[in-house]
Amino acid sequence: MKLRSLYAGTALALLIVSAGPSWSQDTAQAEAEAQAVNREQVEESVTAETDSQLADKRTALIQEAVDALDETNAAIAAIEKGDTDAAIAALALATGKLETVVAREPDLALAPVRINHFTYDVLGSVEAVRELGKQIEDLVDDGKFQEARPLLSGFASEVVIRTTSLPLATYPDAILAATALLDDGKTDEAMTVLNAALSTQVVTETVIALPPLRAVAMIEKAKALLNDDGEAANDKAATEDADLTAADYVEAARQELEIAEALGYGRESDFEDLHEALDELDRQIEAQEDTGGIFETIATRFEELRTRIFK
Repeated sequence: MKLRSLYAGTALALLIVSAGPSWSQDTAQAEAEAQAVNREQVEESVTAETDSQLADKRTALIQEAVDALDETNAAIAAIEKGDTDAAIAALALATGKLETVVAREPDLALAPVRINHFTYDVLGSVEAVRELGKQIEDLVDDGKFQEARPLLSGFASEVVIRTTSLPLATYPDAILAATALLDDGKTDEAMTVLNAALSTQVVTETVIALPPLRAVAMIEKAKALLNDDGEAANDKAATEDADLTAADYVEAARQELEIAEALGYGRESDFEDLHEALDELDRQIEAQEDTGGIFETIATRFEELRTRIFK
């Protein structure tokens, strides 16, 4: 948690400072504060979506594989204590667990055993994000990779779900090989094999970009504030969310999409259709026209964006 907070804090400081004299610190700070208010209104929805995807990943964990990994570590601990019999017993349990996994799912290549997640986020104006991106690009172009690295490490707005898995093509064989070595009294060799097996765990990452998720949630907020005829649904609804109107939410969604582009989660052309749809929604809100159809169009455009870039 402290590491993630450090990333976010460092990114914010860099974004405010990096824009130079053409973008005053006061302006950048004001926009960052407004952005924080906008995001706060949709935080519950965004968190629910990321938690749902995290839960799906956790559901995919295979308990027998988790147990096999635990027994592997128990065997290593037993070897370190000089208890060969306990190590062999632990590896026998690990082998049995892995055999169950393979028997149940013979075509499975990777058996998930651990899920971690990390959040990286930035708070700053679109202009500040673009300026920092240009600064990073210039450093890389000049071959100043080490100077660019700390800037690039926090240049993201995403949740990363990291899945660690046992490779079933090799891990069970390594456990059997280590068992045979222990039977022969070759504890050092067995330890080497087990450590090597642990190092073969496969790590895969699923990246959930936050700006598009926030943009979707903001459009849902705008929709909830409008009747189909484009008028405010009621006075309370129009003022209960930090005095934000439907048009405010549309603009906040537009800003999130521009931040997504500035952070490199797609190219300008990937967002063109969505921006056009948002412009049309703005026009219909101002004219108090029927907005039902354009919300359907926007939902379709978001799904196309997700499929094209983020899926």
